[in-house]
Amino acid sequence: MYPQVLATVGGSGTRLFPLTLDHPKPLVEICDSAIIAVLFRTLAIQGCRRFILGSKGACNTLDLSNYFKAGEGFFKRLGLDNSEEFCYQPKYDDKGSADSLRYCANYFDINDDVMVVSGDNLIDIDLQKFMEFHRSRDPVLTVALKKLAPGEDISQYGVANIDENYRIRGFVEKPKAGNEPSRMINTAFYLFSPKIRGILQEMGDAARDIGGDLIPYLTEKGYPVYGYPVSGYWIDIGTPERLHQAAMDVLKGKVGNFNFKHQYRPGQWIHPTTLSKIEKDLLSGEIELRGRISIGRNVRIERGAIIEQSHIGHHSLVARGAEITDSMVMSLSNIRRGVILNKAIVGRHSTLEAGSRVDAGQQANGRPNQRIPVIGEDVILPPDSVVGPGTRVALLKYSHKILATGRFVELGNDDRNIFFSEKFH
Repeated sequence: MYPQVLATVGGSGTRLFPLTLDHPKPLVEICDSAIIAVLFRTLAIQGCRRFILGSKGACNTLDLSNYFKAGEGFFKRLGLDNSEEFCYQPKYDDKGSADSLRYCANYFDINDDVMVVSGDNLIDIDLQKFMEFHRSRDPVLTVALKKLAPGEDISQYGVANIDENYRIRGFVEKPKAGNEPSRMINTAFYLFSPKIRGILQEMGDAARDIGGDLIPYLTEKGYPVYGYPVSGYWIDIGTPERLHQAAMDVLKGKVGNFNFKHQYRPGQWIHPTTLSKIEKDLLSGEIELRGRISIGRNVRIERGAIIEQSHIGHHSLVARGAEITDSMVMSLSNIRRGVILNKAIVGRHSTLEAGSRVDAGQQANGRPNQRIPVIGEDVILPPDSVVGPGTRVALLKYSHKILATGRFVELGNDDRNIFFSEKFH
């Protein structure tokens, strides 16, 4: 029997602005699928049937409940008849992921193992082996850990202090390079035993965040906490750079349970409603598709367009002479004549007027720039605009919300848009 799944989705998604100004981070699209839907698909295919959305706030809760409803459509698309239901945390102002776990475990009377996941992660994990590992050791908690390769930046993660038997002594948060106790990081993918309800009751108001409060309490009090090494894919989609990486990884086939339909050529997928519009120009070479490509439903692409290693979302328009490289264009976008996109993200229902350039460019050493430019939803970018590395564009009406976070600095504005970037780059 597979455990119930509680997804904690209470965050504001500030680091992903402007893509999260109007809806929750878990519903941001990655190749036409919401991030959280990709995660849930991985779990449902392996046997999970009951999902609880531990959401906080009207935006999170209402948007997620409108997206999944009771789960009928989600299970039907997967061909699963023995489905159960999606549940939602009632209106409760939780203080964090541990508080949400406590509240939902009591409200839904969960007396079995419960899997707690973060709604903005993608993970490829064998649940059967994960559960066998957990049940063979009978801990209060098993944490899925991912080993980072040498050279990967570990300073943004909680790093496990772990013994040879995979028992976790604790986590070191955001250690400086060279001071980390291991290369094993917390993926925010947890399996709790039923004992956790009593422990959370014991902690009272001190139980706020799982990583910051609950796990330290468990390890300090001597409760058994183990780490399970994940060999498959994992990514935390917290920034535009990580979202872009995840999209490119999807195109490269690195993400499990993300299978494109409608293959046109090896590594290229085009929906039939789009292919019927553009096949003649593809065969004549008037439209060029290079590398791994996915193109959604009812997309119109004009002659002279070049698309390389990119995703184009449903019902989008790509005009003559546009060049799109290493980019993710979300649904209902309008890419006008001569636009150049290079390693960029374009949000839904946005228009890039003729001659615009959205380009991550290159560093002085010739390597690709790692800072991704982002066009937010419903933006109209004026003709011949240049949006460079790390620049983000949103509707001007959101300027106060963006700047009030203290994370961003305004670079300029026009009569419709604000241009901004992170302060700390």
